[in-house]
Amino acid sequence: MLYHEFVKVVPDSDPDNYSYINTPQSFEENIKTLLENGYTFISFNELNDANNGKIKLPSKPILITMDDGYYSNYEYIYPILEKYNVKASIFIVTDNIEKEVDGKKYLDWEQCLKMEESRLVEIYSHSKRHIFYNRFSLKTIVSDVKKSYKDIEEKLGKRELKVFAYPYGAYTKQSVLALKLIGIDMQVYDIGINYYNKFNNSYIKRINIPCEMTGEEIIQEINNTN
Repeated sequence: MLYHEFVKVVPDSDPDNYSYINTPQSFEENIKTLLENGYTFISFNELNDANNGKIKLPSKPILITMDDGYYSNYEYIYPILEKYNVKASIFIVTDNIEKEVDGKKYLDWEQCLKMEESRLVEIYSHSKRHIFYNRFSLKTIVSDVKKSYKDIEEKLGKRELKVFAYPYGAYTKQSVLALKLIGIDMQVYDIGINYYNKFNNSYIKRINIPCEMTGEEIIQEINNTN
């Protein structure tokens, strides 16, 4: 599941057709519905352990992810994660941390650390500059990812697992190989459903959750794709 920014009040118009905003009320409904239908929210560390044969996943595992690192993830969503004791991962654009960009407020490092210390949230890289990776050289891509993780590890501690989510889903087969070679364990690249019997750490998909998509609609999309 992929979310981005959260707003209390849905605006009358949206330049992205409401694809990248949601409400905390809708998020909570999604969580409740999925829990009631037997889904278990897991972390990327648990997914990695299962992929390496260390643990067995529950029958209906699902990941919550949030891209970009908006302050609303901390203000509105972190309390909901605590309320239901469910796990989530936030992919941050490190250059935007502690800033307001185009009227949007981003997380600061203290908020990131607080969420990670709860063991409910894992913080990973969504790049340093949020650029289209398929338009840049491999040297630029590798440098951007290395710098983003350098910032993350300096502020939040060493990562035993490094996951990277491509900005705009813009990847190439060459970029996937290049990031594997510098120690990126998992790469998130596209929209869709992952099939565990064909699971590939370097090509992980997510369902984008547009504004006020219901939990039942999420379940229908999962079932219709299987």
